[in-house]
Amino acid sequence: MKKWIFMAAATAIIAIAAMVYLLSGGGKDDSISAAQAGEAVISQYGGVIEETALTGEIYEVGFTREDGKYKAGVDRSTGRVLSVELIEKASEPVPEKLTEDEAKAIAVKEAGGVAGAIRYAEEANEYEVDITEGSTKKTVFVAADSGDIRKITDVAAEMPEPEPAPEPEPVLSQQEAIAIAKETLDGEVQEVEFTETTDGGYYLIEIENEELDKEATVQIHAIRGETMTVEWDD
Repeated sequence: MKKWIFMAAATAIIAIAAMVYLLSGGGKDDSISAAQAGEAVISQYGGVIEETALTGEIYEVGFTREDGKYKAGVDRSTGRVLSVELIEKASEPVPEKLTEDEAKAIAVKEAGGVAGAIRYAEEANEYEVDITEGSTKKTVFVAADSGDIRKITDVAAEMPEPEPAPEPEPVLSQQEAIAIAKETLDGEVQEVEFTETTDGGYYLIEIENEELDKEATVQIHAIRGETMTVEWDD
């Protein structure tokens, strides 16, 4: 009889203990899910979840933001974000480059006039636009990415190079000089050369007479028409 009473009492105690355990939540798993781990990260840091993996008691949450890719560690039991690590930084977006027509339009709007030649300076990433307005010429430097005007410089007007002054015509023509030279020796003219000097220049006329077997070089002044020298060749 006593043994039966003892067993009944033990059973009651175990039942009460089990009920207390269940009521106190002792049978419930408080660990967070992978989705909850991701929500904890995004709520603090923003971005988009890429993947979530459980390693031991830590969720490793991979997520992406505009500035790069990250990995966060979340405690499975508490849901607390333990760490955040930058895995890959986002590359800087490459700005679009203005077209030549767009650069010219910007330059004309800023400086007025008419756009002429345009050059692209790769190192400075800018356009150099020549602008002409009347007799004024300017170069407008336009940033190729933003379209900002970096500077405007005045360019001196290019004056046409003066044409060389024509050589002064000698008073005597070549034929007149030959006629004078033939007064010294009549014959066949072999060569005529004109040399300019400060006092008007002179002709050197080489004449050969085969019948007389004579050859002479006669120097005739181009203005005065006088015979300056005669050089005979044997």
